[in-house]
Formats: sequence, structure tokens, C-alpha cells
Amino acid sequence: MSILLLLISGSCSALASILLRVASQYPVVGASDIVTLVLARPNMMRVAALSAYGIGFLLYALALKRVELSVAYPVMVAVTVIELFLFSLWSGDGLSMKTISGAALLIAGVWLLYSARATPA
Repeated sequence: MSILLLLISGSCSALASILLRVASQYPVVGASDIVTLVLARPNMMRVAALSAYGIGFLLYALALKRVELSVAYPVMVAVTVIELFLFSLWSGDGLSMKTISGAALLIAGVWLLYSARATPA
């Protein structure tokens, strides 16, 4: 259950980053009133991003009750990085060999941390 919370927490963080990235693509326009400014699509995406960060934080805090910090944080961050990596592939952003290698090392590191926890020393 706690690993599921970490996975969802990482997904919330990735979603927030994607929403902020997409919101930054919109041109800045002046609004004549506060309602128009608040309801503008990029601002709604920013509010949704803040909400996703908040939900992710709460789920991470719940997971920390049952999972060691030395395992929980790398797992959550790895999920976020992998999902952002996949978003970059999907959206057509250029990926360098350095980026691909870093993602592979991150996955290997998290696997080592998690597998070390599962086997007795």
C-alpha cells in the first residue's frame, strides 16, 4: 500500500511539472477584470499544478509512516523522472544520450536500494 502511495505521489509531482510546462507555452495576455485573469487557461493549469503538488505531498507524508526515507524518496523521485522522461519522448522534446543514461542509472539505483531492503544483510 505504501509503495502505491509513493507511485501516486511521484505521478502527482510529474503531472504538476507537466501542467506548469504547458501553462508556460501560452502567451501572456492582459485581463480586463479579475475573473478573466483567474479563469484564464494558463492560470487554471497553475492552480491544478499546485493542487497536484499538494496531493502528492500528502500521499508522500502518509507513505513515510511505513517506508524508510532512504527508500521512499528515491522511489518517488524515480517515478517522477521516468514519467517526465516519457512525457519528453511523447511531446517530441529532444533527448540526449546523457539524459537517457541518467534515467537508466536512476532506475538502476532505485532498484538496488529497494532490492537491498528486501534481502537480509
